[in-house]
Amino acid sequence: MAFKWHRAQSFVEFALVLPILILILLGVVELTLFIGTYINVLDLTREAARFASNRDPFSAPGTLACRPVNTTSANPSIYKKFDFFYDTSCIFSPLAGTAGCDPAFCDGFYSTIQFKSAEDDILIYAFTEADVSSLPQITNNMNCNGTTTAGCPWVWSNIKTFDTTHQNNWERSCNSLTIPVAKTPNFTPAVLQSYLSSGAVMDKGFVVVEAIFCYHQVLNIPILSNFLPNPMLIDTYSIMPLPAAQPTLVP
Repeated sequence: MAFKWHRAQSFVEFALVLPILILILLGVVELTLFIGTYINVLDLTREAARFASNRDPFSAPGTLACRPVNTTSANPSIYKKFDFFYDTSCIFSPLAGTAGCDPAFCDGFYSTIQFKSAEDDILIYAFTEADVSSLPQITNNMNCNGTTTAGCPWVWSNIKTFDTTHQNNWERSCNSLTIPVAKTPNFTPAVLQSYLSSGAVMDKGFVVVEAIFCYHQVLNIPILSNFLPNPMLIDTYSIMPLPAAQPTLVP
């Protein structure tokens, strides 16, 4: 009789502990999904920065579309004109033929991560570092969505053609999309300047690609949501050299 009582006690204890174990297991799964998404978004910024580092930011703005205008004609004149900033952002667009692939934002690298036009954002900075008074000095940002304001980035949410109602997504919290927060660009000439030592080699160019992505919990566990925001902000960036932005001597 005592044996049966101890066995019943073990079942009761297991029943009490089981929900906690399941909650921990689900939390680990959610954390794994979040880390995987973070790594994928970081990889996208690296691929985009690598793509941009081999191209010319001084080229005239072209067609705001990721696809050629016509892929069946042998006449290259009807193909879309290359746009340094928009074509760099196209790295983040969905794969062709997948759900959410807008004609103006398609043929990218990922099908599992889709940047949401109402929440997410892509910021691209192109900097020139020049010799000023024998010190390396970041002088300006070369494109700010058509403006000349020093230090501002090119912003995907401000220039996209398929959703013009959501702009400056990077200035808003994932949990409060309608209320702007007090946020400044993560990269300004002063910030990049702080990374350079006084003995740095003069005359260089840099491109910075930053991704703002709102991660929505997949399992959406109620108890976990009490401790972690849902959605959670992912903010990643990559810096690459940009030879085309390197100053050249004028005879």
